[in-house]
Parts: sequence; C-alpha cells; structure tokens
Amino acid sequence: MSDSGFVDEVPSGHERASATRPAPGGSGIPVGAVEQAPTARGRRRPGAATIGFVVLVVGLVAFGGWAWRARVHADDVAAYDSLAREIEVLDRSLPPLAHGEIPPCRDTDSGWITRTYPPSTGPQAAELVGYLEQKGWKQGAAVPPAVAHLTRDVDGHVLTIDVEAGALNQLVALLKGQSPGSGLGCLGR
Repeated sequence: MSDSGFVDEVPSGHERASATRPAPGGSGIPVGAVEQAPTARGRRRPGAATIGFVVLVVGLVAFGGWAWRARVHADDVAAYDSLAREIEVLDRSLPPLAHGEIPPCRDTDSGWITRTYPPSTGPQAAELVGYLEQKGWKQGAAVPPAVAHLTRDVDGHVLTIDVEAGALNQLVALLKGQSPGSGLGCLGR
C-alpha cells in the first residue's frame, strides 16, 4: 500500500521480465506459471509414526536375515541323532563299560553327549580309539585333557568325539561327543 492509500499491484521490473519470458523448453508457458512459491509449511519432517515404521521394517528384515542364517536344519538334527546312536552302540560293544551317562544339557547348553567311566572298569583309551577308527572315525590333534580327538563327516556335518584319559595306555575317564546340532538337544529340555 502506498502513502496515498492505493495498492501497487504491478510487478517490479525483474518479476515482470521473468513472468513474460517463455519457459526453457519452448512450451510458451511463462516461467512464473510453472514455478510455485514456497508454502508456509515448507518441508515436513518425518513423524514419530513414520520413524517407528521404518525402524520396525529394518528390524524385521534384520531378524529375518539372522533367522535364515541360524535356522535349524533337519540334517543337523540327523547328524546329532547319528552321533547319539554311535555312542549307544559303543556302550554295548566294548565290555565292561560300567559307565555313567550325563544328560546332554545338565552342565551346559552345548549338548555334549558325555560318558564317564570309573577308574577301574573302563576300557583303555587306545582300545576305544581303535574301535572308533574301525567305524570310520579319523584321529586328529587332541587338546589336553583329551588324549584323542576323533572326527567323522556325516552328510557334510563334522561330528567330534574327545577321549579323556591319563594316556592312551590308561583307562578312559571321560568320552564327549558333539555335532553341529548338539545344542538343539537343550532347546526342548
């Protein structure tokens, strides 16, 4: 509004020139008609609901990826069952095995299948290792207190048995077996 009370609605020189100039594409639409003035609201920030939704989706995708990599395979369970059966056959095959069975999940959740032998009635470590080697087990480097570390591949899964004794010519104190699915035995207990 001017001092005399009239409103001056004529655009200034710069605004007048840009309003009458054709658009760069030659469409004949004035530049001012294509461009919009910024709104009072401007650019909105994402709300709490939007952020929460994005976090939820990312979390679900991450959980799905983790679950896919850590999924329980039927062949893992089959390998564990195979190991348990082999140790049961071992129990019946090597007399006198007055042994004690420790349930797989009593001490840890690793699912080790464990047999303890009394100091006077168990088999010699060399006899036990020889029996397992005849059944297809391969002997590897043992980490004390184990005197023998045996492995066997069952459908791409490595089963292990550790034999603990004072030496190979002494009686076995402990036998521990584990497979990739050993920890699964603890889930249901």
